[in-house]
Amino acid sequence: MPITTIVAGVDLSVPSDQALERAAALARMHGAHLVLAHAQADDAPVGGSNDMLAQLGEVSAAVRAEEARRLADKLTKLEQRGNAVELITRVGPPGEVIAQVAKERAAELIVVGTHGHTGISRFLLGSVATAVLRHAPCDVLVCRGTSGPSPFVRPLVATDFSPTAARALRNAAELAGPGVPIEIVHAWQLPAGSWGATLLGQARFPWSTVRDAVLRAAQTQADQVVASHADLAHPLHVELVQGPAASVITHAAERGGHDLIAIGTHGHRGFRRLLLGSVAESTIRHAPCSVLVVHGEHAGDTAKFKKQ
Repeated sequence: MPITTIVAGVDLSVPSDQALERAAALARMHGAHLVLAHAQADDAPVGGSNDMLAQLGEVSAAVRAEEARRLADKLTKLEQRGNAVELITRVGPPGEVIAQVAKERAAELIVVGTHGHTGISRFLLGSVATAVLRHAPCDVLVCRGTSGPSPFVRPLVATDFSPTAARALRNAAELAGPGVPIEIVHAWQLPAGSWGATLLGQARFPWSTVRDAVLRAAQTQADQVVASHADLAHPLHVELVQGPAASVITHAAERGGHDLIAIGTHGHRGFRRLLLGSVAESTIRHAPCSVLVVHGEHAGDTAKFKKQ
């Protein structure tokens, strides 16, 4: 199925506005319905004098009126650009509100921005983006603040040759411009314990044969990936790089000037299994560009990118 619904988290900040531009462009590209999810803080006072409570109430009302005005302006501008759009505003933690709206609307994609001068390396540990990733029922696109509004033109897909990685490749193709090349990177390492072969010496244990065997197996799988995704109508190129997966992925993105990294995460509970120290989490921390996080088994069967 095609992408029919995109949920964009909006908090009226600059990174949020830039992510909304990206979400709106993708929605127009796919003819998808765009839902803006805005979370309001529960700012009810817990105590104080009558005068103080009255003053706080006036401030809160003024803030919410200004938020409503600015959100209405955004809706008007998006509709003028041709987007089919609606706004949902609720009181609650932003990450949970955004994820719940996505579940209710059976969205295929959530788009959120991230804050901090160092991009998405600063967004983890208690931020809205983290909460969205942990609760989302579908794929999440975390946009770095400098992301442009056009479809992605230099996507990079991380693969471990698993079904989840295949899903990430197909979903990345949905977000890319027509016919743009897609780079695929696979991080490989020698089997555990093979380092000991160097202590024995090449004559007693030709460790290079292990390396060659690992590379041959990886190349065979890489060739299968290209052959099995010929229907994507995107030129595919697979690079095999030795090293820890997260480092290989982020360095490849920096070296190639990529504007999107697509990576899958495993586990029956989807993003709730995104743990500190995992390849996906580490990649999101250090990536120089936007990241599409795709999980293998969707928590509500709401991710319906076509040809999965």
